[in-house]
Amino acid sequence: MELVIQTDLENDVFYLALSQGALKKGAVKRTQRVDDDVAIDFDQAGRMLGIEIMNASKRIGGRLDEITLDALVGVKEAAAMLGVERSNFIRDYADKPDFPRPVVELASGRVWLRGQIEAYARARAMRARILKSPRLA
Repeated sequence: MELVIQTDLENDVFYLALSQGALKKGAVKRTQRVDDDVAIDFDQAGRMLGIEIMNASKRIGGRLDEITLDALVGVKEAAAMLGVERSNFIRDYADKPDFPRPVVELASGRVWLRGQIEAYARARAMRARILKSPRLA
């Protein structure tokens, strides 16, 4: 599968195409709104072509021009990044108010930006080191 990211900085729109064909005129036959700012495009056979996020910098929580293809991770990858089992990840991390918000929630699961998960893990490790500091004992 070839992923293609398109960003429209002027209109604050992010589009993740699941193939170059998704970008061809007439490829999209149906668009399903997930919420006010997120839509999923499908082809004639019902296959998912891409995900569009409007008001993207707000929804994603970062700059659109800094997004790279490896920046999107699902539950399995996010759990691995934090060193926890997938089954514990949602309960112990993803549903907590201080955890980064997902870019989008699909039927197949939530999707986050890799950099936000990495920053969260670094901050968490730093807090743990501070709490273990002899100066605090």
